[in-house]
Amino acid sequence: MKMTKSVSMLVSALVLVGLSAPAFAELCVQGRKTEVYWKGEWYKATITQGEATRCRVTYEGYGSEWDEWIGPERMKIKVLWKGEWYPARAVRREGANYLVHYDGYTDDDNEIVPVSRMQVR
Repeated sequence: MKMTKSVSMLVSALVLVGLSAPAFAELCVQGRKTEVYWKGEWYKATITQGEATRCRVTYEGYGSEWDEWIGPERMKIKVLWKGEWYPARAVRREGANYLVHYDGYTDDDNEIVPVSRMQVR
């Protein structure tokens, strides 16, 4: 019985990881413009590649030596809530989802959302 439960939990975890990968790839659309937070400043960037948990960006006006892989915690995003898009930032990853903070709202309004409800802005 314990073995069956362990296998079931492992399969569930793999399914969650698998489901988040395509959704994140949709967030990291090649050619999409965004802004990236780095050392206290926002920099204009373009997404050049996407993977399961991160995007590769190139910064406008900087050489390729500055290109890097980043997660949504460093990008300007918007989150779909009740049919409307709200500007937000991803605070941290929570399993296959992200804890987000909505711009102009208090931490009481933070919520954990799937990547499928997030877009780069």
